[in-house]
Parts: sequence; structure tokens; C-alpha cells
Amino acid sequence: MVQRRQPLQTLLVCACLLAAPPAQGASGLEATSLAAVRHELARVDQLLAAVDSVHPRDRDGLNTRIDQLGIQAIRSLNVIAGDLLGAPDLAPAVRAELVELLDRSAALAWQREVTLEQRAARERETLPKFEQSAQADIARAFIEDLARMRKDYIEATIRQAAIRQAAGLDAEALFERSRERVTLIMERLTGQIRLDAMSLEEMRARLADQPLDEQLQEAVVLVQLKQTRNLNSLERVIEIAAQLGITTSEQSSLLIRERGQIGVELLEREVFRTLWNDQFRGLREGLARKGPDALFRMLLFLALLLLAWIAARLVRIPVRALVQRENFRLSFLLRDALVSFSSVMVFVAGLFAALAAMGVSLAHVFAGLGVLGILVGLAIQDTLGDLAAGVMILLHRPFDLDDHIKVAGADGNVRRMNLVATTVATFDNQLLVVPNRRIWGDTIVNFTASRVRRVDIKVGFSYSEDPDHVQSVLMDVLRQHELVLESPEPQVNMVGMEDSSLTMVAKPWVRTEHYWIALWDLTRLIKKRFDAEGIEIPFPQRVVTMRSADERAKGEASVAEPPPDEAGARL
Repeated sequence: MVQRRQPLQTLLVCACLLAAPPAQGASGLEATSLAAVRHELARVDQLLAAVDSVHPRDRDGLNTRIDQLGIQAIRSLNVIAGDLLGAPDLAPAVRAELVELLDRSAALAWQREVTLEQRAARERETLPKFEQSAQADIARAFIEDLARMRKDYIEATIRQAAIRQAAGLDAEALFERSRERVTLIMERLTGQIRLDAMSLEEMRARLADQPLDEQLQEAVVLVQLKQTRNLNSLERVIEIAAQLGITTSEQSSLLIRERGQIGVELLEREVFRTLWNDQFRGLREGLARKGPDALFRMLLFLALLLLAWIAARLVRIPVRALVQRENFRLSFLLRDALVSFSSVMVFVAGLFAALAAMGVSLAHVFAGLGVLGILVGLAIQDTLGDLAAGVMILLHRPFDLDDHIKVAGADGNVRRMNLVATTVATFDNQLLVVPNRRIWGDTIVNFTASRVRRVDIKVGFSYSEDPDHVQSVLMDVLRQHELVLESPEPQVNMVGMEDSSLTMVAKPWVRTEHYWIALWDLTRLIKKRFDAEGIEIPFPQRVVTMRSADERAKGEASVAEPPPDEAGARL
């Protein structure tokens, strides 16, 4: 009986459900959600009423709890309202309840956003802008949290305004209020960022003139940190402004310019145009403000540079006259080096004066030259070795211009020299450029260092000639020559007996500049005098002995048979 009644009861329940009237536009779950939102808003009201009664030290925590609950309640209400207000069969009572909750939450969001702004302002008043301490860091983090909750309230209000507008409700007041708040915040941040940018520019200019000022360095760092925080806040506000349709091209270009980072915002035409206009306006204002001074400095720089060049050319005249005085006894190479060095130093001094007139800090220039000198020194070690060797050559003066030297494989006359290399012209007119370090590290033979020089002429004559006669002929030739000096006295000595001739050396002394002329002329005169005296100058000779076959056989036999005494000894 019980088993038969169960299907019947099931049918009755189904029939009752089918015959029940339709829902009032909201499901039981949605009604529960609305009740939860109303309960959360009621909790917020209770906490708001208790704020003034708690100790001031506990108000920050209570206010934070109020804002957390309020933001959560508004977000939940926005989700529910977005689902229900678009339903065509929504009951009027539920709709009225939703509108009432929306109005109530909007008023709460407005009130709390203003309260958060006031709390942040009070916190900023008690906190020095540039204080660096743990307490200051905690206060700045607290201000950042307040700003984040303000952003949440504003975004929730914007979302609610969009829901109202979609449902045909009045949303313009919410939009207008949100635009006013966001615009005010954005303009305040924009002005502060521009002000800090000008302060940074001024302090960096002062820091360029006073690079060792530690207080100024610290101030630049602190303002830069403040600027970074404001730029981050402006970036968040720009995101909200974009939802309200507020033009943010100026603020976006400001972010790009101050951060120095190019992002996708630059692809927007208005942002690019604003950035371009700002740069062009800044350039025009800079030229209008600093253009005349910059032009005057440039003209002064060029004028001082021209005067330095003229002075460098003119200073060569008195310096050259000074170094050419006989009492200094300087080499031609050292004279030229001193003249060039004085000219260069005058020009460098004029260049530094011109840079100082331009407003360039010479401390930075000298520091840069020091670093550059280290890098260049590492890169051109061989050239520095040539430079040091050139200085040593100029100081010790082993040779001078037009001297005949033999060094490092080069044999010729010195044509010119600088601190890096020496140019030697060979006697067949080849120019050899020899690095100074090779010259200073080698044996230097200077043929023209002395005023007089000995000419050695080797003469060979036959063994059949009388050596005394040959010696007297050579001495007569030497004494009759006009370039041969009487003091030191010329000498003729016999120095060897060769395979085919006897050898004598004629040793006259001549002035150094007459060396080659005397050598060539004396060699020619000696040959002519030997021919006139009948003195034979032999060709190389070799004595060859020819033996017959019988003589060769006898010689071999005599070598093969030992002498009699040797034979007896063997026995």
C-alpha cells in the first residue's frame, strides 16, 4: 500500500510545481545575495558610527576595515545589478531595492573616497617630503595603500555608472563626479611631476658645477625617488581616465618623456603629437631663453680659439730666437721640439680658456682626460715607448739633423725627427722611417759627430816592389792633396801580406764634410801615381804544379813503403 502511494505523491508534487505562479523576477539565490549586500552595507554603517568613539590610535585600522568591507560590498552589488537589471521580467520591488542599494553604495563610495583623500593629505603634512627613515618608508607605504583604495572606489563607481546607463537609469551624475575627481587628481600629479622635473634639471646643473657636493647628490636622489612615485601614481590614474573617456595624451607623453621609455602609447596619434609639440615648445623656449647667451658663448669660444691659434703661431718666433742663441748649445732636433712644444702648450691653454668661457667644467675635462689617458696608454704602449725614446734622444743628443748615422739597419743622413720616429735618407735617396725605440735600443753610429774624420784607403802592390818606395809615394800623394789636414798628421802603414800582394793603408785626416770627396779623389790620384811610378798592382795569383804519371806513381810508391828504420822496427 505504501509502495503504491509513492508514485502518486510524486505526481501530485509535480502538478503543484507546474501550477505554481512564476517567480517575482529574482531567484532565491539572488535574493540571498541582495540580503548579503544589504547586511554588508549595514555593517559599514555601524562601523562608521563607531569611528569617532574609538581611540585615535585605533582609527586607522577601523577605517581600513570599513573601506575593505565597503569596496567588497559595492563590487558584489555591481555583479548582481549587472545580472538583474537587464532581465525583462524583473519585479518592480526587486528593481526598486536594487536602485536604492545602488544609490546608497554610490554615496558611500563618494564619501569614503573623499575621506581617503583627506587622510592621505594629513599624512603627507606630518611626513617631510624627503625624509629617509624607516618611519618615513612606513608612512609612504600607508599613503600608497590609501591611494590604491581610492582607485578601487573610483573604479567601482565607474562600473556602477556603466551598469546604470545600460539599464536606462540616470548615470550622468556619477560619470561627471568621477570625471571631476579623476581630472583633479591627474592635473595635480601632472603639475607636481613637471615641478619636480624642473627642480631635478636645476639641481643636476648645479651638480655638474659642484660634483663633490654630497648634500646636493643626496637631494637629487630623493627628488628622483619622489618623481618615480608620482609617475607610478599618474600611470594608474591614466588607466582610470581612459575608462571615463578623458583625454590623457598630455599625461601619456609626460610619462614617456620623464621615464625615457618608449611604449605602445607612442603609437597613438594624439600622444605622439602632444609629445612632439612639447619637445618643440621646450626647444623654442630654450632657444628664446638661452639662445642669445649660447650664441654669445659660441662666438666667444671661436674668438678665443682663433686668438689661441694666432698666439701659438706667434710664440714660435721668440722661442726659436731664444733656443738658437749660442750659449744654449742645443741641437737642431731639440730646438725644433721646444718650438713645437711651446706652440702646442699655448694653443692648449687657449683651448681650456675657451672651454671655460663656454661654461664647461674643467674638472670634468681633466677627469675625462685622465681616464682617456689610461685607456689610450693601454692601447698604444708601443707608441708610448717611441715617445719616451724620443725624449731620451732629444736629451742626450746622439745625433742631429743632417748627421750621417748608422742605426737599426738604416744608413744615411737624418732628415727629420719627432717624438715618435726618425726619418733617415739613404745615399740612394730612400726615406727610412725608424721608430725611436729601435734607435734608442740599438748601437748608434754617428759618422758626423766630430769635426774631423780619418779616411782609410787600402792599397795592394806586388811582392816585387820596394815597400819603402811605395810608402813614400803614398805619403807624397797625401801631403799634396788640399783637403788632407796637416794635423793630425797623415800616416801610411803596411798592414798585411796577402796571397798575391802586399797591403798598405793610407790614413789621412780630413774635415768631416769633406770625407767622401777626399776618399774618392785620393783613390783616383793613388791609382794614377802608381801608374806613373810603374808600381804594379797585381791581380790575384795561384801557383799550380803539373806532374806526370810516372812522378805521381813514384810518389804513391814512396808513400806506401815505409822507411828502412820503420821496417826494422816492425820486425
